[in-house]
Amino acid sequence: MLFSARFSGLIFCAILALVFIPSALVTAEPPPYQHQCQTGDRYLFGLQERVDQIDEFSTRINALIDSGSTLSSMDARDIKIRKHTNGSLWVHFKVPTTSDKRKLVKMTKPLKRFARVQTHHGTPQKRPVIEATIRLGPVETRTDFSLTSRSRFRHQILLGTNTLKNLAIIDISREFLLQNNCLQVSRYP
Repeated sequence: MLFSARFSGLIFCAILALVFIPSALVTAEPPPYQHQCQTGDRYLFGLQERVDQIDEFSTRINALIDSGSTLSSMDARDIKIRKHTNGSLWVHFKVPTTSDKRKLVKMTKPLKRFARVQTHHGTPQKRPVIEATIRLGPVETRTDFSLTSRSRFRHQILLGTNTLKNLAIIDISREFLLQNNCLQVSRYP
């Protein structure tokens, strides 16, 4: 009898724990260094964000978030356009994987089109455009990039409105909002 009373008391305590512990976990606040990554269906981007991956290549490149540019741009070296056996045009180029700019990986992508890009000097350039998948923290997106040497610029990647328009809300007062300290929030309630 004493055993069954103790056993039923333990069961009662276990039931109480199952009821109250999950509700305590749900109402717990995230640590103060975390912040929300999304507002509605858009991610919060700072003035610059880190690109962690380009296609299959791991990277550590800082990208400038530029809503004044129409087309995203990627630093590319040794750009060569070659016709393949099936007649399609492919772009062969090298991209830096770190801010060091000397560590380059070779990439080959189909030429999507050519774009006329207005430069800071006022003269338009004809640049090859490719499509690539990039990852910035929890965000992975496929987007078009014009290829040009950005070696004289601080940022090897510039993300323009073609990438940002349905993806981001930009807070120019902050930087690197998508890194590891951001709290992943579901896009759908």
